Amino acid sequence: MNIENVLRETLADMAGEERPPHPDRFLRPGRERPARRPARSGLALAAAAAVTVLALGSTLAVRTLSDPDPRTSHTAVQPAPATVRVTVRPAMRLSDTLRRLATATGKPVGAFTEAAKDGTALGLPPYAEGGMEGFAYPGTYDIPTTATPADILASMVARFTRTAEQTGVAASPDPRDVVIIASLVEAESPAESDMPKVARVIRNRLDRGMSLQLDSTVLYGLGRYGVAASTRDLASRSPYNTYRRRGLPPGPIANPGEAALRAALNPAPGPWLHFVAVGPKTLKFAASHAEFLELVRERERNGRAR
Repeated sequence: MNIENVLRETLADMAGEERPPHPDRFLRPGRERPARRPARSGLALAAAAAVTVLALGSTLAVRTLSDPDPRTSHTAVQPAPATVRVTVRPAMRLSDTLRRLATATGKPVGAFTEAAKDGTALGLPPYAEGGMEGFAYPGTYDIPTTATPADILASMVARFTRTAEQTGVAASPDPRDVVIIASLVEAESPAESDMPKVARVIRNRLDRGMSLQLDSTVLYGLGRYGVAASTRDLASRSPYNTYRRRGLPPGPIANPGEAALRAALNPAPGPWLHFVAVGPKTLKFAASHAEFLELVRERERNGRAR
C-alpha cells in the first residue's frame, strides 16, 4: 500500500472516530486504559510526517508543531559577528600599529589616533602616564567588525595589563622603567636569545652613569627608520637622543612583547657594556672599550665581504 492510500484511509477512519476522552480519564488512578488505535493510524502518522519532510526537503531544519515561530522566538540562534584578523608584531611603533588597525578594519586612522589619547577610557595603568606607546600589546587579534577603535585599543591594553601582572612587571619597584627598557630591548635585539644580554648592557650603563648611545632611540625621536643614525642625526636635540642625554628616554619607543618584558625585569648576569651588530642577525657583546673596538672592526670586515 503506498503513502497516499494510507493517508486516504486514515482520514476516512478519523472522520468516523468518536471524540477523544476527557484528560481526567488518564490522570485518575484505577481507571481502565482507553482502547488503542489501530496500528494503521500510527503508520499513517509516520507516513504523513515523511510526506511533510519530503515537502520541506529544501529547508535547513524541520520544525515540529510545538516549535516556536523563529520570527517571534527570542532563543533563535543568531549568526556570529564577522571578524577581521590583525597581527601586531613586537617592536612596532604605535603610529604603525594604528595604521595597521585602520587598514585591516576599514576605519579611519584618525579615529584610532583620537581613541589612543584617552588613556583613562582605555584602561591604561597609572605608570603609562596616559601614553599608549609601549602598551598596545603585540599579538594576533580577531576583531569584530562592530568594534570601535576604542574597543580595539582597550583590548590591547587589557592584554598588556595581564602580561605585566603575569611576568611581575606590574609589581616591580618602577614598572615604567621596565617597560621603557623592554621597548629598547625589543628594538635592538635580532633574536629573543639576545634580549637578556641587551637588557644587562642597558642596566650596566645606567648603573655607571653612562649614556646609552642607542641609534634606535635617536631615530624614534626623529620619526624615522634605519639601521644606524647618521652624524647629523646624533646632533639632534630630541629628548630621545641617548647620545646627548644620559639615562632612559622619556618613554617607550615601541611595543615590547613578553620576552622583552621578562628580559628587562630579569637581565642576564654579566659585565657587558656594549653590543655590536657584526652581521644582519648577529649581535656580539663586549665588557671593555678595547673589546668594543674589535667588534666594530669585525662589523666593518663583514660589511666589506658582502
